[in-house]
Order: sequence, then structure tokens, then C-alpha cells
Amino acid sequence: MRPRLKDDAYFTRVDEGLVWLTPAGMLTVKEPSVATMVERLAPRLNGRHTVDELTARLPERTRRLVVDLLDVLVRQGLVEDARPGRTPTARAEPDAAFVQQVTGDPDPDPDLALHRYRNGRALVIGPDPLLSHCVRALSASGVTRVETVLYEGGAAPDDAVHALVHDGIDFALHLFDSTGLSHASALAGVCADRDIPLVQGLVSEQEVLVGPCATADWTSAWRRLRPEDRKPFEAEPGPPSGAAGRVLANHMVFRLFRCVTGAATSEDQRLCSFATRTLETRRHEVLPHFSVRTARPESRADFVRTVRELRRGRGDTEAEFSTRAVQAIDARFGPIRDLAEDELPQLPLRQARALIAVPSWVDGPVVVTASGPDFATARHRTALKAIGTYGAMTVDPRRLQVRSRSGGRLPDEPDDIIRLIRAGEAEARLWGVRLDDAQPCLVDAREAFPVLSEGSTLPTGLGFGLDWMAMTSVAVLAQCRATVLADRRELTGPRIGHEVIDADPVSKRYRRLLTALGHDLRLIDLSGQAGLPTVAVMANGAAVQVRCGLRLGEAVRASLEDALVAAQSGRPLSCPGPQVRESAAQWSPPQDASLDDAVSALRQTGRTPVLIPLNHDPAMNRITPYAGNVVLINE
Repeated sequence: MRPRLKDDAYFTRVDEGLVWLTPAGMLTVKEPSVATMVERLAPRLNGRHTVDELTARLPERTRRLVVDLLDVLVRQGLVEDARPGRTPTARAEPDAAFVQQVTGDPDPDPDLALHRYRNGRALVIGPDPLLSHCVRALSASGVTRVETVLYEGGAAPDDAVHALVHDGIDFALHLFDSTGLSHASALAGVCADRDIPLVQGLVSEQEVLVGPCATADWTSAWRRLRPEDRKPFEAEPGPPSGAAGRVLANHMVFRLFRCVTGAATSEDQRLCSFATRTLETRRHEVLPHFSVRTARPESRADFVRTVRELRRGRGDTEAEFSTRAVQAIDARFGPIRDLAEDELPQLPLRQARALIAVPSWVDGPVVVTASGPDFATARHRTALKAIGTYGAMTVDPRRLQVRSRSGGRLPDEPDDIIRLIRAGEAEARLWGVRLDDAQPCLVDAREAFPVLSEGSTLPTGLGFGLDWMAMTSVAVLAQCRATVLADRRELTGPRIGHEVIDADPVSKRYRRLLTALGHDLRLIDLSGQAGLPTVAVMANGAAVQVRCGLRLGEAVRASLEDALVAAQSGRPLSCPGPQVRESAAQWSPPQDASLDDAVSALRQTGRTPVLIPLNHDPAMNRITPYAGNVVLINE
């Protein structure tokens, strides 16, 4: 192989390493030593030398590093083989070759796409000096007809919209600040209706958010953005200047070029953040925010239809759920900010942790964890739990039946309505379904969403799963467990023999591990008093965990796993609940229970279990609609 740096591949040194400008966008290499190696190697990547010739005088370790680096550059499409007989990427018109290379489709004429770009009329809207930088970048790329609208502030002036609609503008660039979010979305809508390629940038001195080629939903981007990340955009300092401004202008023009010529890919439909100090770019997934959609209080008929669809739904496979759940994870814009193992102890069980985005009126952050025998299981369980937790904290007051206690008019802003509900100055209700007779009923919103009560966060009966039955079972069993733990009386039950525990290989392993850690274990069967299979784990003479299940084996495994997670994490084994004592009664295995049996056990408390779907965020509901809360109400 004779490696040659492609004509359309450029790089520059930055503080953190190296930035490549490639046909697919910008690529950052965060490794100063690699940056140094590339700078020394690049002048010789001209196709005249073989790999052996390039590395002949290098020590073996360095030679391997260079070979590995060249392999990466080839796979990234930055270096090609210039041996005789190989087809070079260069042609008479390099830009047309670029279009054909990126699209991967030899049928369309790339020269025609390039002609459409260079002979089109461009419109640039924004403040100086960015406007001037963009005009120069467009001119350098071959665009000869450029209209400009210079303004300071956020709202696009009327003459900019007039130019788009009436003056035959073919494509546009728009730069604005945080005061112009609604105008930016409106402008994007105008361009989308007229099929005018548009690239927009929300600018600040520290960072610029570059919108996709399709309609940009800037309201969603702003509302999904972490509150602390909004501050630079709300500050007084203006847009980036100097070299950062010029690089940004070239980046936006390059993205516009891809849109106009058809070279844009799915990555171009994602929001891009541009750091003005490091010149680093990152792509972000931004789900539509529920506030951008119209909403009204749910009617009884609409609710019945929703429950019917959930019951009849086929559910999701783990693979389908995992593919969609990735869309919700983004450190800055995601409903789930992060999902990782971090520094959690990973032996003998694997653990994962998720950071959940919380509303502005809730104290955060909220972190959930889950465990499993392997990383895939731990992450899957954590993702399900995270989406359920997010749903439990996300309330759209427009979906509630709200009435001011004073009889006055409710405020227009949703956040103000939330504050009234939390302060007890307004009452709100929503529909739930009774689990004993499947009939709809109205429930106090503060019971359905404890986050609406001051000092409360997550519901007791939170349920999540891949289908209706899994979600409902998790929620009902959580309420059954809470009922047992709320009993202040001493609970007694016979001891479960080790032979029963050891019948399940997983439970047997958990028991042996806890014993090896020095804990004297006993498992007590509380099924007779709970009304369904219920197990208490006794460690060193005290109850440390209680779990309910539809089958005894499930309750045994779940309770031992919880105790093992606590032990490996170094937490004290404790369970805030009733006193548990072993009785001398002869033990006999409890019968398996159904979901109806678990519901009947809850009915014995004198209250009615009601399930409320947690579906106020449609974007998250599309990832999985199976998140709900079971509450116990007095009727």
C-alpha cells in the first residue's frame, strides 16, 4: 500500500488533540501524542512511499503505532491507496467528486447538484461579524449571489421572511440568539413549506447550536437543554469572533452545501454543538418536547381507548426497546442524561446507573440504579426503570382537569399551573383504571404524580416493562411490598429450607455469596399474612429485605439479589419495616398467584388499586408506552 492523504481531508491542531474536516463532517481525536504523530507523518502521505518505507527506520513499538494509525485513517476515509491501478478520488471537479463520494450513488449527476448550489441565490440573516464571515465562506465555496439581512437580536425581520417567500431565495443561513427561538422555529417552518434548504445557528460567545437541514424544533431544543447550559446563551456577550467565528461560518456553509447538493446524511438531521474555544463539534439527539404539541384534558372516552390499546399491544422485544431507548440518552438534551456503570462495584453482580432529567420545579438530580448477572441485563433494567421514573416526574398540566380552589382564572403558563397545584391552591384530577373491575375513575393528580406534592418525588407503585402485563405486575407487586412494610405488627412465618432455595441455580449462587461474606442467612415465608408469595431475608437475626412475587421462586431470587447488591456496595443490610420472627409452624410451599390474586390482596387493605399510565411525554411514550403508577384510593 502507498498511503496518500485525500484531497478533501484536512486537519488542524487544537488544545485537546486534532480536528479533521472530512466528507462526513468534523472528527476530533483527543490524544496529543497522536496529533504529533499525524503532523510528522502527513507530509509524507503523498502516495510515493509504501508503508514499509515509511516505517523502515522506526523502533518496533513506534512502527506498530504508525501502522495502526494508518489503518484507522484508511477506515475513516482520510487516506487512500495510491498504488497503480487504484482509482483516485480526485477528478476534474473535486467538489462534484465529493458529492458523489458522500451520496454513494453514481446515478445522479454530481455536476448538476454542484451547479444548483453555485448558481443559487443565498440569504444570510444575522449579526456581524458572523454575517460577514458567512458571506465570505459562501463566496469561497463558489456561491456568487448572496443577499444579506443584518440585524441584532433574535427576531428575524420581516424583510428576511419577504426575501424567502417572494424574492426567489434558493437556500439560507440564519444566526440568532436566545431571544429569537420562536422566530427561528417559524422561519424553519416557512423554509420547510417551500423546500428551501436552511441551516440555523443559536449563538453565544462560548457555544453555537447548529440546527439540522430539516425543520428545526428550537423550542424543543431549548426546553430539553440542561438549565445550566442555557446560561451562556442568556448572557450578554455576543457571538464568537476571530478565528472561532470564521471556523463556525465555514462549518455552517459546509453543512448548507451538503443539504443543497443532496450529500446530507442522517447525521445532518441531528443537532450539532460547536464549542468556540476547542472547535469541537458533537451531535445530539433531541426528542420533541411535549410542550410544543397541543394538549387538552383527557376525556373518559380517550382514556378508555388508550387503555384498550395498551392491553392489546403486542409489546416490545428487548432489542426493539434498546434501539429506541438510545434516542432518549444524551448528556445535555436527553430525558435520560446518562446511563453507565460509572464506578459502581461490579462484582459479583453488575450494576448500572441512570441520571434522569427533572422539571425545573423539582430538586435534582434523580439517579436510579438496577443490577443483573451481566452488563446487558443491568443496563436494560436500568433503562426501563429510568424511563418509568422520568414518566413519574413529567406532568403536562394541560392534560389534567384543573380547577382553582378560589374560583379564579388559571394562569396561561403550564409551570404556573404546576406551582398552584403544588401549593394546594388548585385541585387537579386525571383518569385511571381500577384493576379489580377495569373501570375508569378520576384520581387526585397529586396521588398519581407525587412530584406534585412538596417534598415528594417517586411513587410507591411505579411500574415499567415491555408490555401491559409486565408493567402492571411490577407496579402491583411494589404496592403489595409497601403494604407489608407498612404493617407495624410483628410478622411471623416458617423458615424456607435451603433445599428449596438451591433448586434455583441463581438463588443458590446468591445465598452462597452472601454466606461467604459472613452473613448468617435465613429466609422466612410471609405468604400467609401477605396474601401472595412473600419472602423476608433475615441476615444476622434481622430482616434486611422483603419482596413479593407471583411465584415463590421469583420472590426468593429477587430478595436475595437485593440483599447481595446492598452487601457488595458496602451498604448496611437493613430494611425499614416490620419486625419479622421465625415461627415453629411446619412450612409448606405457597401456591403460585395470579395478577388478580395480587390485586385482591391489595383490596384487603380496604382501598382500591388504580393504574395511571405515565404518558404525558409523547416522545418517550413512543419509546415504550408501558410505564404506569398503581395507587390505592378510598372509594
